[in-house]
Amino acid sequence: MGSAYLPGKFADICAERSIRCIQTAPGEFSQAIRFVKQDGVLVLAGDWARVREFCRDILSRESELLPSPSNARERKQLSRKLRMRILTTSDCIPALSELFERTEIAGFLGEDSLPDDAPILIPVTEAESLLEIPKNTFAVRAAEAEFAVHPDVLAPQSQETVDLICKAIKLCEPHMPDQPKVLDMGCGSGVLAVVAWRALAHKSPHITASDILPEAVACTRYNWRRLSKQGKVGPIEALTAACGDLFDPLNEQVFDLIIFNAPWVAGSVRSRADLALVDENQRTVTRFLESCPTHLRKHGIVILAYASNAGPEAILRLEQSIEAVNLNVIHCLKERIHTRRAKRQWQSVYAYVLTRAESS
Repeated sequence: MGSAYLPGKFADICAERSIRCIQTAPGEFSQAIRFVKQDGVLVLAGDWARVREFCRDILSRESELLPSPSNARERKQLSRKLRMRILTTSDCIPALSELFERTEIAGFLGEDSLPDDAPILIPVTEAESLLEIPKNTFAVRAAEAEFAVHPDVLAPQSQETVDLICKAIKLCEPHMPDQPKVLDMGCGSGVLAVVAWRALAHKSPHITASDILPEAVACTRYNWRRLSKQGKVGPIEALTAACGDLFDPLNEQVFDLIIFNAPWVAGSVRSRADLALVDENQRTVTRFLESCPTHLRKHGIVILAYASNAGPEAILRLEQSIEAVNLNVIHCLKERIHTRRAKRQWQSVYAYVLTRAESS
């Protein structure tokens, strides 16, 4: 099949395994099954509809292709690895390039960019998930729009949290200059980037959206592009999207408004999807606050959303961290919401509106 590019997201599954390209013809099925049993990696070539059918037929024989697992967790892991070993090339999926721009596809695959001179190897089931993204939408009332979400990106299900941040942005609006520079930190699907632009549209803001997950940055780009065509946000040029840890991809940029809906669940990160929710020992929000003053213009404002998920002690530690970096709380909005994740049925969500202390 010649050269092809395998995104790093799937490299650990395919490493040190034999790879074979097989045409999706009926006579090749037995050969494909034998090769998978030998722990090989298949690359299916042919029409996309046939590739999907061929893959489903292979996966339907999962019980004979996998060793007997010792427990349900191991079965789940083995099943995932099997799915990741049945690939196809981007050339076989024309709908992918029809739906998404190349930078968006790269992000969804966990990459900053993709080579132009080689087909991209993608697990068939992963490609199917990508094609479902435009249908996997969530309506957000504060944005008056629907947002498509990648499976590894946090879905915007808490309307109350978005409403609370929207109220905070409106409190900040009179203090914003013309053409303000706004940062949506941890942008996820791009909800707060859109909400901020709509609240400040009359001032022609420029929005920068960043996230540690390339999938989230791709979601934000895709949603902004869709909503721009619908006239619900500004032009494509009004958004800059960057991938990296907190302020790392932003160099020495400074902003008039920084918005961060911080992770507030105590615990350890166990998957990529957990990065938007889990913050062990408040390390992420503490690092964010420590870097904020460097990236804030003289009269700039920070909106920090947080919740009492980990109890009142976590809120107290957060407020101590705010004070430690010489930021003043000028408003603290609060909403009691029903939680979907924690054992406790209710939690309080806060939106802190912060400015530099005068002495700093």
